[in-house]
Amino acid sequence: MASQVELTPCGAMFDIFKRAAHLSHIELCGLVLSSRPLADGRSPQSRAADRSWVSRFIVRAPVGTLQQRYFAEYGTSAARIMSQLALRQRNPMDSTAVINMVCGPAGEPMVRALEECHQDTNLYRNALDRLSQAAELMPAERAEAVLVLFVAVGCSADVRSSVNYAIDYAHATCGGGTSTPRSLGMSMTAGEREPAPAHPLGLLRVQNSFVVSAPRWIQPSEQGVEIGALATGEGDITDVGDDVSARHAHIWCDAQNIWHVEDLSSTNGTVVVNGATRVCI
Repeated sequence: MASQVELTPCGAMFDIFKRAAHLSHIELCGLVLSSRPLADGRSPQSRAADRSWVSRFIVRAPVGTLQQRYFAEYGTSAARIMSQLALRQRNPMDSTAVINMVCGPAGEPMVRALEECHQDTNLYRNALDRLSQAAELMPAERAEAVLVLFVAVGCSADVRSSVNYAIDYAHATCGGGTSTPRSLGMSMTAGEREPAPAHPLGLLRVQNSFVVSAPRWIQPSEQGVEIGALATGEGDITDVGDDVSARHAHIWCDAQNIWHVEDLSSTNGTVVVNGATRVCI
């Protein structure tokens, strides 16, 4: 049976750092909690040694009750943790070790915790994958960006806002991005508009001629949805392959009940194929 620590993203974060990075709860509190005083004049950081308070209001606090004012800015926390892990005399962790901790088996309790609170784990995994492999970033910058995302979801339990924060952080602080790896032999031609009745549009993910996802139904609307590895809008589709860009394509239905697909300047392009004739439209 899963423990209470594993059922919340914050609890999972503390547990992973303790097991994989050998950071005690007191040490981690000193790195991620805010130094700003609360109403009683004491800061959350000053309560790091108060096991009862940390357990009740931080580690074991149910999702929705955890107050964001208790935490330092996520980028600051991640930078502190990176420095602590790299410079300590016993069990130092380099950039590769940090990425492996967050993205590998040791980081799986976070994925389960996010599933428990109905977050988009496809989006979380996609973001980790893109940040950890971003060619524009140096190894230390990749590790820091990954750690920023990990800390953000742990403290907020909100994947969409955390992904946006981590990507903005990577651009502003590290000077890099999250581009899609280019795939050879794929068309760069953008798809044209395809007429269709104003019924829900069903999408399936197909890989190597096999259907590998459940149907995703898009309701007719002019707002539509985006498809992309890092698409963060409500209802957007993130269950995609490695060759799909962060924001790949936009699908919507206009006032004349016609469906449209627009490529969003993706790396590998978007092609619309007639299902009956297999001819590109």
